[in-house]
Amino acid sequence: MKIKQRQTDGVTILDISGEMYGGPDNMKLVEVVSELASEKKLDLVINLSKVKWISSTGLGILVSARSRFAKEGGKIKLCQLNLIFDVYDTEGEALQSMK
Repeated sequence: MKIKQRQTDGVTILDISGEMYGGPDNMKLVEVVSELASEKKLDLVINLSKVKWISSTGLGILVSARSRFAKEGGKIKLCQLNLIFDVYDTEGEALQSMK
């Protein structure tokens, strides 16, 4: 997993690429998020458009990052998360997609 960091309009954007499977390589994300929280850079977007695969541990890392930011009064938003499930806003839309 690789992480590129940039700033836009006072918001930190982390561009993540590769695989999020957990383990020492992915702990870098935890370190970066902790550092940003310590620096009070509390508006964060994590761009996952180039992530090929996320394990349950990788999802846990994202949840942990969100919790860390929430304690500091910050916000994390995810974008471009490609899910293995189709997600719908309403039950009706989900039912309609079955036809």
